Amino acid sequence: MSQVRILTDSTSDVPLEVAARLRITVVPAYVQIGNRSYRDEPLSGGLSREEFYAQLPTMPVVPTTAVPPAHEFAMAYGSLADEADEVIAIVISADLSGMYNVAHLGAQEVPGLKVHIIDSGQVTMGLGWMVIAAAEAAAEGKGAQEILAMVEDMKSRVRVYAMLDTLEYLRRSGRVGWAQAKAAQILRIKPIVEVLLGKVRDLGQTRAKHRAIERLVELTRSPPHLRSRGRRPPPPPDRSLLTQATAYRRSHHHHRRPRRTERAGRGRRDR
Repeated sequence: MSQVRILTDSTSDVPLEVAARLRITVVPAYVQIGNRSYRDEPLSGGLSREEFYAQLPTMPVVPTTAVPPAHEFAMAYGSLADEADEVIAIVISADLSGMYNVAHLGAQEVPGLKVHIIDSGQVTMGLGWMVIAAAEAAAEGKGAQEILAMVEDMKSRVRVYAMLDTLEYLRRSGRVGWAQAKAAQILRIKPIVEVLLGKVRDLGQTRAKHRAIERLVELTRSPPHLRSRGRRPPPPPDRSLLTQATAYRRSHHHHRRPRRTERAGRGRRDR
C-alpha cells in the first residue's frame, strides 16, 4: 500500500496542533510590510496573526502578500520523499494567488517523487477543511486516487462566507474609492461576500455589524445552493457567532443615544 502525505500552504489557516497531529506539511507564504518581509510562520520567528492584526491599523503602507520561492516547495516535497510514495499538495485558489504555479515549479525539482497538486479554488479554512479531510483520509490508509476524488468532490461544495467590517484597507489598496469607503463607514454598511471555486461573489450588504453576523449565521445554517435543490441543510454551526451577534446588539441597544422624539418626550414629562 502506498503512503500518501498531505501538503498545503499557510493561507489554509490549519491550526498548528491539527497540522502536527495529522502530519500535514505547511509551506509558509510571505507578508511584505514596508521594506521587511516576514514568513507566515510564527514559530520560526515570523509574524503571528495576532501581531499582524494588532499592528495593521497603524501601518503606514498597506501590507502585501507574496508566494514563497519554488525551492521552498521543493525542499518541503523532498523532506517527505523518504516516508511517502505520493504527495498531495492542496493550495490556495489559482485565481487568487500564484501559489499553484509555484507548487508546480517546486515539484519539477523533485523528479523522483510523485506529486499531485490541487487548485482548491478556496481561501483560508475553505482550503483548510479540504486539507484536513485529505489528511484524515491519508491517515486511514486511503490511496492517492481516492483522496484526489474526494477533494475534487468537496471543491464544488465548500464555500467561505465573509463580512467586510471596514472598507478602509480596500480604500488604501485602491480597490474602492475614498467616497465609497467613507459612506460605508458613516452608514455602517457591512458587505458580505462568498468565495466559491476561485470566484468572489457579492452577496449584498447589511447595516450594522450585528445584522451582518446574523446574516452569516443564516447563510451557514441554510446555504442558498442547498435550499434551491431541496436538499437538507447541514447541522447548525457553533452558536458562538450567534451569541456574539446577540451580545453586540444588546450592547449597542443599551448604549445608543435616545432619539430626538424620546428626548423631547422626556422633556415634556419633566416639565
